[in-house]
Amino acid sequence: MLNYFKIAANIVARFLKAVYDLISFGVYIIQLTIRDLISTVTNPFLRNRPVGNVIPRGYPGHGGVWPEYTAPKRGEDSRSPCPGLNALANHGILPNNGKRITYAQLSHAIQYAYNLAPTLASQLTSAAKQLDQGRGWIDLHDLNVLNVVQHDASFTRPDIAFCPDQSIPHTDLINRLLDHASDGKHLSLTDFSYYSGLRRVECKRSNGQYTLSGSFIHKMIGSGTSALMYSIFGGDIEALRAWLVDERFMDGWEPKNREALGHTIAQALTTSLAVEFSIDEKQALREGDVFYHE
Repeated sequence: MLNYFKIAANIVARFLKAVYDLISFGVYIIQLTIRDLISTVTNPFLRNRPVGNVIPRGYPGHGGVWPEYTAPKRGEDSRSPCPGLNALANHGILPNNGKRITYAQLSHAIQYAYNLAPTLASQLTSAAKQLDQGRGWIDLHDLNVLNVVQHDASFTRPDIAFCPDQSIPHTDLINRLLDHASDGKHLSLTDFSYYSGLRRVECKRSNGQYTLSGSFIHKMIGSGTSALMYSIFGGDIEALRAWLVDERFMDGWEPKNREALGHTIAQALTTSLAVEFSIDEKQALREGDVFYHE
């Protein structure tokens, strides 16, 4: 027989938890926004970090000197669909095995390695927290799920419908992206927008489980990736090739974004929106381009 008192108590408890979670999330968003706006407004009045000192002294990557690169052991080490996190693990900035990484470790590592404002690092880390099971940590492979970090029409991986293991870079796709640099050396925002449009059309045609069509938020995940590759790497195709294919940092590389307080959410969002609203899925293909069938 059903215990109606217990059912009622559970309803009340779940309702109160939902209210608490909503209030906590609202407070988090408000304080994050205020802090980010302060950093965004203050950055232009501060001197940029000097070349060679974008990453502070004492932190991995200072002066372009990175810890030794160790390729992951397939079947043993945990890796994600995100080259930015995988590179940090491959250089030992995050645990090399990619396992039991706390959210504080994650946020701290991406903040300093990529010169991000603490607010942007916190926002990016919050995506991983969606998968938290009350443990307080994740394995990188936990991010191998649709529309958290990984998304359809990716530049570096086939859609998850065709490639369930999203932890391994797809070299052909990456080289194809880099070949779209208009000047042969750097991917511009126009190049990123064009290639995004190309990938979306071909993935929509070939993937019966394509998820981006009706979701602006998920489209912005892809455009946000483009924005960060442009801002952090300056679109440099050789630095990007090492980062995307081998998931490592080139010797001597440091972030191109040199803001004193780090790259902020507002800055990243502005660039992401510029990329997204420049995407035209009905565009004419560039000479030599054809649609890739996964």
